[in-house]
Amino acid sequence: MVAISNKEDQIVSIKKVNAVTQFDNLTPIIKDQAMQKNIIQDYALSDDSIKTIASSEVLVSGLKDVNKENVASINESKVQDQYVPFIVHTAKFPRTASGNVAKGVTSIMYDDLINHCGLSKSSAKLLKETCVKFCEFFDVPSQATPEFVRQILSDNDLEKQTDIVAKVSGKKEVTLAEKIAKMVYGKEVTKKIDGIEQTVFVATDLNMDEIEEIESHMADIKRIRIATDEANAEKNAETKKDNNETNDVLDALTG
Repeated sequence: MVAISNKEDQIVSIKKVNAVTQFDNLTPIIKDQAMQKNIIQDYALSDDSIKTIASSEVLVSGLKDVNKENVASINESKVQDQYVPFIVHTAKFPRTASGNVAKGVTSIMYDDLINHCGLSKSSAKLLKETCVKFCEFFDVPSQATPEFVRQILSDNDLEKQTDIVAKVSGKKEVTLAEKIAKMVYGKEVTKKIDGIEQTVFVATDLNMDEIEEIESHMADIKRIRIATDEANAEKNAETKKDNNETNDVLDALTG
């Protein structure tokens, strides 16, 4: 077996394989008749899309502090600079009877997102799978534009990644707070009782003394966190004041 040396060779190789096998005999769901005649020749993201998604990932990764401004910036960048271009890209490809894209397309998608855009494997998987579901859910045409996709997002009030995931998957994405709560207290599950489906609460193995100890420890850590944030804010304010005073002196000397 000949090793594929680079991304360009990989794309050419996959194109040749799919041209012969016609997507491994899977039955594609064709959204446009034109697509049936002209099978997509380029599976890779455009250079512009790669730059946009990569820049967004750098921005998102750089916003470490959790505050309203940063969260808003992260949400906007993820949706507008990652989901919009990748939905447009995904819409170009025929989908199989199961609603997915061909394996060859999937391989190139992951290569682009992980190796060229800098996404982690888990982030790339979530983005790719959600965009495929989005195209199916909203019946996005193959010639969709970024403006077309943005209009769908606007019409459905999809402002965050969690909004999109919930809409197209039919289930709400579990937040970190929900995960922690379930780990400590337990969770609701649906079970059949006497042949009837009922929602019941299943507690964890922790007893109430252990739970109270966890709550007490978290309260202590929270107080430390608040005090630290306040001290840092005060220190930053003093530094800014000193800098302003220094600038005033310099301005007076050079004026």
